Amino acid sequence: MEDAWAMVAATDALLEPNQGQKSQKETLVMSTGVIGQTLPISKILAGITSQSPKSVDSKSTLGSGFEAWERAARAFMTTDTFPKLRARTFSIRGKEYHLAGMDKGAGMIHPNMGPPSGQLHATLLGCILTDAAVVPKSLQSALTYAVDRSFNSISVDGDMSTNDTILVLANGAAAEGSAEIDEQADPEAFELFKQELTTFAIDLAQLVVRDGEGATKFVTVSVDGATSYADAHKVASRISTSALVKTALFGEDANWGRILAATGSIPLSAPLDPTRVSVSFIPADGTAPLPLLVNGEPEKVDEVRAKEIVSAEDLEIRVDLGLGNESAKYWTCDFSYEYVRINGDYRT
Repeated sequence: MEDAWAMVAATDALLEPNQGQKSQKETLVMSTGVIGQTLPISKILAGITSQSPKSVDSKSTLGSGFEAWERAARAFMTTDTFPKLRARTFSIRGKEYHLAGMDKGAGMIHPNMGPPSGQLHATLLGCILTDAAVVPKSLQSALTYAVDRSFNSISVDGDMSTNDTILVLANGAAAEGSAEIDEQADPEAFELFKQELTTFAIDLAQLVVRDGEGATKFVTVSVDGATSYADAHKVASRISTSALVKTALFGEDANWGRILAATGSIPLSAPLDPTRVSVSFIPADGTAPLPLLVNGEPEKVDEVRAKEIVSAEDLEIRVDLGLGNESAKYWTCDFSYEYVRINGDYRT
């Protein structure tokens, strides 16, 4: 904690000349690395102070261009193989706004984040910036909704990190002459912003799965026909974290029985009726879905076609519970020999 506060103080001091006022502890700290091993704070502080133009040996890399943005995205990579960045322009009632974001993560990925005032959660880190003006309470509401459907809906290995963090900062720079986006005062504008933030967060979250440690496949798990979003999300999460499902995907084995077993392995608010459950593979190329189980009855599966689908880099597993109208999605990857090698050698 002392090191974290030292980083805050050093960064706040660095930015004071640009703010024209004394810092109010505006720096937010995120951490990654081996759990329980402290980082070399003297090197970190020296790196921060070297960014100051007042430093005798200034090595400032601060900037407002893409190069500075990319350097930041690369700087907090660990086992990541590429920097993860996204940018987008969107409009609300004719007013143009921007979103920019970066994140990192490749292993120890199964986030379950919530607001600071709720549940508390060194691996998934992300920052989203917007020039829209949003009331802070409404911004937190939009972020909570977006994260539930993006970062809290991905899994590489089923292990949640100790300090997953997603931040969103809104400076209002593009909102001159416009009212702040407020969930209570203008729910229509808020809904538009919330949906933009959600789809943007999904794009960033999917990059983490695509870079999953040792991953060879990107898999969308869609669960339909649930009585609640929470139930659909639970089932999608269970399928996405099943070691048997993930190893079958790596082996390109269309073993849908493992998917069905995972589906029925967790308690839900409404009990499953096996005679209503259906399972299909959905090819990424837009060709016809391949039904595997329909209303609890196994189909006569074309194994050659099934093999073709699971051999692709991208595919979708779709499960219909047949109980209601709610649905949820999860994004996951396979388990490979390379994942075992990376994590077996992590500290060496």
